[in-house]
Amino acid sequence: MKILLIPLDDRPVTFTFPALVARAARVEAILPPRHLMGSLTRPAQIDELLAFAETTIARQEPAAVIVCLDSLLYGGLITGRRSQDDFKTIMSRLDRVKKWKTLSSRPPVVMAQSSIMRISDNYDNTEEKEYWSRFGREIFEWSACLHRLARGEKPTAGLLESLERRIPADIRQDYLDTRRRNFSTNMTLLKSMNEGYIDHLIFSQDDSGAYGLNVSEKERLISTSAQLGLTDKVSVYAGADEVMQTLLARLLIAEGLRQGSGRTEAAAKRAPGVAVYFSPGGCSAAASRYEGQDIGTTVASHIDASALRYKPGDHFKSGDATTSGDGHPSENNDASQNRPLSANTFTLIIHGPNDRQGDHITLPGLADLSQIDTTEAVSETLFLIEKSTGAGVIIADVAYANGGDPKLIEALLMRPDLLRKVKSYSGWNTAGNTMGSALAIAVAYWFRESGAAAASAASSAGGPGASAAGKGEAKEAEKSLDWHKQCLFVRLVDDWAYQACVRKLLQGEPSTQKLAELIGPYIAKVNAALGMEPSVRLSFPWKRTFEIEISFEGT
Repeated sequence: MKILLIPLDDRPVTFTFPALVARAARVEAILPPRHLMGSLTRPAQIDELLAFAETTIARQEPAAVIVCLDSLLYGGLITGRRSQDDFKTIMSRLDRVKKWKTLSSRPPVVMAQSSIMRISDNYDNTEEKEYWSRFGREIFEWSACLHRLARGEKPTAGLLESLERRIPADIRQDYLDTRRRNFSTNMTLLKSMNEGYIDHLIFSQDDSGAYGLNVSEKERLISTSAQLGLTDKVSVYAGADEVMQTLLARLLIAEGLRQGSGRTEAAAKRAPGVAVYFSPGGCSAAASRYEGQDIGTTVASHIDASALRYKPGDHFKSGDATTSGDGHPSENNDASQNRPLSANTFTLIIHGPNDRQGDHITLPGLADLSQIDTTEAVSETLFLIEKSTGAGVIIADVAYANGGDPKLIEALLMRPDLLRKVKSYSGWNTAGNTMGSALAIAVAYWFRESGAAAASAASSAGGPGASAAGKGEAKEAEKSLDWHKQCLFVRLVDDWAYQACVRKLLQGEPSTQKLAELIGPYIAKVNAALGMEPSVRLSFPWKRTFEIEISFEGT
């Protein structure tokens, strides 16, 4: 199966990693030339990118297209907050997207993402308009104040007037104009879904607080979607950089079911599911940093968006304590009630904080949350892995934002017997980023293991020539095992070794030489644990220390 991917921008997490997940599923991912994509300071080459998509659909006839519309409508996620393009220009670009299904004799499935413009609570204008360095936090508070007023709440007396005196009128107007343009685009996308040019659409809410104009827009998109009867075709939730992986997971599940018998009961048995455990139990209610909601809400929304079956975890006895699938204490201490999971159900462990989520990045003026106590969670997570059955274990590591839990990974790397049961791990940036990646890696593993990948390849080959798809199948299976291990390698090295341990030692200096020296011992531990020794290149794609790129030689 061929899938055309039009990413959000050229970062590793949005450009290269989704393609690696697709390869792990034995799916052929077609990507645009990277130089066409948007970057930190450079917008995407929109006309060239649209032309590439049109030519690829017409000539290669991919079975599906997964597109991050921000790239084609604005020039990228960041450019969407900075671009001065008018609404008419943006709609002319959308008109070209609407024609995609007419370009091929086999119209592709089209899955799309469109972002709800974020509002960050800081004075960092790296990814914003210039005035954010002077008025960022004031705009954040002003936005929240406007949202509260619209909800009928009464903010602190005089707060709105004080904020509007501190933010120049022309800046407030510019900010509102950009928001209105982007929200009008999203409402147009939503209301035109009945035209059939998009099969599934995700509106992703980037960095957010509990209140703000972005939250108000999210609420309106949800209510309008319900009014139009589109809730099965439209998802609206907190996330951004991981959404292409979520859409890929949804597509793989649909394709896997299509390759089944076609009978509803049989298809339901084939659909992958997750039995969910929160470790420790109370972490489901902990606030998810940068998302304006609790961790449990994030988990539920991502499972739903991925189209996975949800199954609350059975009761497990750990010492004197027993937890239920929702993570809350259970009165039933009979461990014999543990029921083995089916071969297509994963144990999903949400490894989180006791109460307050940590953060490996400390911003000026905010509390230092880079060292939280996760001893209880680590013990519970290891116990849950030991007792797990079914398709394997997924670990969504959300104890910290902006990196994994060092205590968990260090303990896991010392237990190869447990690590072998882990089919997916992720622990980067927000809880939503982590969930989307963790679920997608697991679905890719399921797709390959279920035989759906081979069936899809044979189906794509078509007719008498289908047998050719079987040639070299063993070799491809071996490669896909390597690609799956590469997915785990990237997440462990990036989320644990780099984000949680090494990044702070660089002190803001994107030196590849220093990076290689510092991260080498960590990579050696990951290699030993995974039983692999890839030749990799490390770089700073955006010339900053916030993210690194891990590239495999020979791929």
